[in-house]
Amino acid sequence: MIAPTALEKKPLWDHCGIVAAFAPSNIAFFEKGLGGLTVLQTRGYDGAGFCALGTNGFLVQHKGIGMVREVFTPEVVAEFQAFRAHTWIYQVRYGTNGGFTQDNVQPLVTKHEASGDIFMVVHNGQFAQNREAKPVNESDTLLFARRLAQSAGGSWDERIVEQLSSINGAWSLVIGTRDALYVARDPWGFRPLVYGHLWDPSLREFIWAAASETSALDAMGVTDHFELLPGTVAKVTSSGLEILDKVKHRQRALCIFENIYLHHGAGRAHLPRTSPRAIKRSPTVDDVRRRSGKILAREAPLTRSDVDMVIGVPGTGIEGGMAFARTLDLPYFQAITDKETSLTEQRTFMTARIDSIYQKVLDHFRFDGQALKGRRVVLVDDSVVRGNITRGLVGLLKEQYHVLAVHLRIVSPPIDKACHLGVNTRTADELIAARLNGDVEKIRQSLGADSLAYLSGQGLKEALTGDPRASGFCMGCMAGHLPPFDPYGMPYRKTGRPVVFKKQNLPKLSYDQPQNFVY
Repeated sequence: MIAPTALEKKPLWDHCGIVAAFAPSNIAFFEKGLGGLTVLQTRGYDGAGFCALGTNGFLVQHKGIGMVREVFTPEVVAEFQAFRAHTWIYQVRYGTNGGFTQDNVQPLVTKHEASGDIFMVVHNGQFAQNREAKPVNESDTLLFARRLAQSAGGSWDERIVEQLSSINGAWSLVIGTRDALYVARDPWGFRPLVYGHLWDPSLREFIWAAASETSALDAMGVTDHFELLPGTVAKVTSSGLEILDKVKHRQRALCIFENIYLHHGAGRAHLPRTSPRAIKRSPTVDDVRRRSGKILAREAPLTRSDVDMVIGVPGTGIEGGMAFARTLDLPYFQAITDKETSLTEQRTFMTARIDSIYQKVLDHFRFDGQALKGRRVVLVDDSVVRGNITRGLVGLLKEQYHVLAVHLRIVSPPIDKACHLGVNTRTADELIAARLNGDVEKIRQSLGADSLAYLSGQGLKEALTGDPRASGFCMGCMAGHLPPFDPYGMPYRKTGRPVVFKKQNLPKLSYDQPQNFVY
């Protein structure tokens, strides 16, 4: 049985979010998993889906284009809430690779060609592309699933480990089979993947769950959190969790943008760790945002003679804004709030079009005109990516709400390079810092602000780890930094030009000739 799918097209882009669960026997887990997926909505708007496989091999699936509540309507929830299965996989998706077609919405379900075994795949990240291959309107995940379906090897353990040993890129993967749930993470650790288990007293057994963020685990009732360390391939069966492969890698490169923009504030921060249990002692993302605001106040202070109030831009700028104000003893007032519409679930750097910026700002935010009129304000935000919404916000405050001055404080460094590792910043010429060659004064003028300051890279690392010299992060999208390798999987020199190393010097999951994945 394959459930019908919703087909409404919403051309919106952001990240990907994964939720999965495994139980030794069939359980009714649909609504619990959907709760975890809903928490991850801000990671992807293109599509949402789920798939469940029972111990008897019976499969149900529902996926569609749109947001979680558009795909999983009350009628769909009623249809699946009582269904029992032992392997459950969910995903919200945006497209970094491939078009917005029904075939690319995950989970993907197919069969192994030799054995006929059904398997399910969800993927967060982006595989390296093939320099020679012609671009096709298929996602990199679909190409990986096809390759896994054609793989040799007598067991799923062998097939999965072998396929992952021959590709490069950024991935957190979940693969479901009739007997097991596999979770895997690339050796660099670009994308997060966490797991845990909860005790089901009625079944008297543990239910294992995995997700992109700890906030999704919390939503499913999983409070004992662990991190799947970079380079690890693990298998969950009725016997528990087993590590199949663990690649030693000389370098970590966790996406630092996860903590700025993508993670839920209540979730644990995405940090380099050496133990799966260390995540329990990590700060939350909101903690990091508060620290970032405090450090930014130190790096780019303002005084009461400059401003009348500080405003954190909803929603990921609020914690940093409050900390900025508190550190400098400035008044804080939430004179801009989110409207309670579906737009509040959308990250505006992925949805903004230049010809409708003012209307999008008005649709997205509610303004306290009385509090704003005649004031000098500081806007604290998490990032400026394209600059369209920020420009529109500054313009509206000055023109419609008669704000006298707008000072911008950004709790991250300038974003001046497109990402080929799973975050949809699109092309570099869409990024305001790239268009203006990183010139902060020109960016300020373009945005219409009275002053502009960004948090330094050292300040961001200090907010995350306490050490401004900390390593282990990918800051490749930010000014002055490069990712570990280019879109074809080839390592960068410091000059930014790709260089080919001899095979024996490459990490285990790299290769001399890139495989057939298309960017």
